[in-house]
Amino acid sequence: MMQEQDLRELSEFSSQEAPVLSLYLNLDRHGRSMEEYKLLLRKLLTEGAEQGAAPADVERIERFFEHEYDRQGKAVVCFSCQTPKFWRSYALLVPVQNAVFVGRRPLVKPLMDVWDNYDRFGVIMVDREGARVFVYHLGALEDTAGLMGEEVRRHKQGGWAAQKLQRYEDQEARHNLKEAAEWAHNYLTQQKVTRVVLSGSDGNIAEFREQLPRALQDKVIGQINLDMASTPSDAWDRAFEVAQQAQIQAELDLLAQVITAAHKGGAGVIGLADTLTALHQGRVYQLLVDPALHRPGQQCTNCQAVMIEDLKACPYCQGALAPSADVVNLAVHQAVDLGLKVSMLEGNPQLTEVGGIAAVLRY
Repeated sequence: MMQEQDLRELSEFSSQEAPVLSLYLNLDRHGRSMEEYKLLLRKLLTEGAEQGAAPADVERIERFFEHEYDRQGKAVVCFSCQTPKFWRSYALLVPVQNAVFVGRRPLVKPLMDVWDNYDRFGVIMVDREGARVFVYHLGALEDTAGLMGEEVRRHKQGGWAAQKLQRYEDQEARHNLKEAAEWAHNYLTQQKVTRVVLSGSDGNIAEFREQLPRALQDKVIGQINLDMASTPSDAWDRAFEVAQQAQIQAELDLLAQVITAAHKGGAGVIGLADTLTALHQGRVYQLLVDPALHRPGQQCTNCQAVMIEDLKACPYCQGALAPSADVVNLAVHQAVDLGLKVSMLEGNPQLTEVGGIAAVLRY
């Protein structure tokens, strides 16, 4: 499975000797045969050759699909630059948009979209005896664990003795939930989970949430109600739908705030030129990008500033400028290098209206 260090390595790689051929192939086989996918692969590689891909890189990808790919996953991503012997391939369990790109650096924008949508995600299944946790990453179950306390029963018989026993059982249930909340917080912190969906009855979830530390409460984005014996696959299907809706709404709210701040001269910027300037100045905290946005431009060979203006020299250091087929991809590379969050907002009309890119600023 692809790891964070793989993404960082791709972001840092740059070839001055020869261009990198990047290929994204969606293989979710609903409605298409393998022959159709082979034709699609051929079409993408032909487009790559037309963009200037080296024959050796086209051949390397062909050889991978012919002899090395094990038919696993819903998508495959390949990066080839054979002159410096650079080759990376990843099978993904989540779909991607088909794409091919030739440039001095790998095309990482689509991977950032995958990372944004399918980052480490947890489901906590709660009942009166404790909790089970599933952790998913890039669509795959990465880990699972649980903490169960004393067995708790609901007593249906009446009378003083039964009421006393029921109070004891309720107290035991609260103790179980408190222990489970503390354990879940420590466990999910270690797993670096960024979003959490709770599963259980309304009453159990309400009591469990009260026991959660604030740091974990802030990561809870919704709830569902599944049986404790549900499979990780069932939990993923139900919980990810909730997580996606929550993320979409959060991104809409953030974009609206950024646009308002930009218009008022606050901590927000919109449009490609102004965003590139803020990124070079080190003012960007988070990028919001339409994955379909592409724009040629230039990059300074000295200070690495990226710009879309047709200039003779770098406005920051007077260094020489080199052409780039896609400065948006370069901006995403720089953001990853700096450890910034990058959110991909596909087909968002508000983002389109302001130029397809915006940023939350530090100041």
